[in-house]
This record gives sequence, structure tokens and C-alpha cells, in this order.
Amino acid sequence: MGSAETVKTLRILRVEVMPLDCGETAVVVELASAPGRAWEKALKRVLSETDGLESAQSRCDGRFVYIIGIEPGGRGTLHRVNQVMAATHERVAPRNGHSLATRKPPNGGMVSASL
Repeated sequence: MGSAETVKTLRILRVEVMPLDCGETAVVVELASAPGRAWEKALKRVLSETDGLESAQSRCDGRFVYIIGIEPGGRGTLHRVNQVMAATHERVAPRNGHSLATRKPPNGGMVSASL
């Protein structure tokens, strides 16, 4: 997908959190439009860096994002998923023409743009 499509704001239409028979929790997020490939990759990175969601896996199918493998009983699942979605957008949305995946502070160290 083109870079112009990657940077547009993805509006969330609906989020559903549901327990699975296997004991895990799944989240389905419906977006207003399909995300680009860069957004999907950023989502996977943000999930792996988010406390309590490190083992979760994501899959995009058109406008739907499926996040499975969330440990049950964790409070604030919906809040954490919303934070992940915001952090994912921050990673792919350019600021001053540069990606926010990593920024270099003046001393040369690396700073992550995740929440």
C-alpha cells in the first residue's frame, strides 16, 4: 500500500473483547478502513513491547484486526488495546516527514515511541 494510505488516521468503529473456550481472551477491532502493511507491522511490534500483551498475536483481515492470546483475568484489556492502537498509529504517522518508530535524542541514544 502507498505511504499516503499508511499515514491516514485509522478510525476505530467498534472493539469487542470476548473470552475463548481455550481460556484466553480475544479482541476484535473494526476500523473504518483497511490498514496498510506498515501499520500491521507496527502493531505486531507494539504488541510485543506492551506489558501483558507480549504473547498476544495480531492478524488483520480487511478492516478487522484480531488480537488473540491475551491472558484472561487481566484487568484493563480494553484500555491496553486502545493504547496499543494509539501507539501503533504514532509509529507510522510521520512528524516533520520522519517516522516515529525510533527517535535519536541529542546524546545519540535511542528512544522508543511506544506508550
